[in-house]
Amino acid sequence: MKIITIASQKGGTGKTTTAAALAQAAAKAGKRVLAIDLDPQGNFSAAVAANTSLPGSYELLTGTPAAQTIQETEQGVFTMAASPDLATIRTKAGSARRLQQALEPLKKSFDLCLIDTPPQMGDLTYNALQASSGVIVPLETDSNSLQGLFLLDDIVRQMQQSNPGLSITGVILTRYDNRPKINRFFRDAIAERGRELGAPLLGTIRAGVAIREAQALQQSLFDYAPHSKPAQDYKKLYHTIMEG
Repeated sequence: MKIITIASQKGGTGKTTTAAALAQAAAKAGKRVLAIDLDPQGNFSAAVAANTSLPGSYELLTGTPAAQTIQETEQGVFTMAASPDLATIRTKAGSARRLQQALEPLKKSFDLCLIDTPPQMGDLTYNALQASSGVIVPLETDSNSLQGLFLLDDIVRQMQQSNPGLSITGVILTRYDNRPKINRFFRDAIAERGRELGAPLLGTIRAGVAIREAQALQQSLFDYAPHSKPAQDYKKLYHTIMEG
């Protein structure tokens, strides 16, 4: 099972949208995908139509066996849903390995595991990074994104001391519009810095109202608007990740 965390140093970068779209793409491709929502806001859980009243990631991190925290949604995504109680999780000695240990017996049951994290570093994100082999970093085309990439790279390098198999799988640019010259400038700058850090630019996700509409209806993007630009871009990204 490939375990990938979707992480960003700030909100509004399309982190949760990316996690949901990749999970939906995997399910559409016939893969068994496990998605873990570690963000107390629960936006990922809503996007994949998970029932947040059932045991989920909070219960997993507080000792409930993994098998009792997984539900299969109508979108075909096996999900550990979020709870506001996640905000109370605090890391103690050795507890950053909670998620890693809990996922160990599931590795032969799923093809892919995607972890959506809060929009800031903290105990929940450290648990995710400790359990993962890769990190996907959604960014926007602005100067803050470059700084955020450097900061996240520093954190990943620190985490490699306890998880040497961890690396940044790559960067994606979300809600991308190729027409403005400034967007192309930042795309090229982010791609160059990413190469220097060993974090290649995996692709760009074009903007489109289909994402918001599908989320509002709690439908898979690939059922609601399979030929939309975002669906095409996320499908391509999914295959890039699985083939990498």
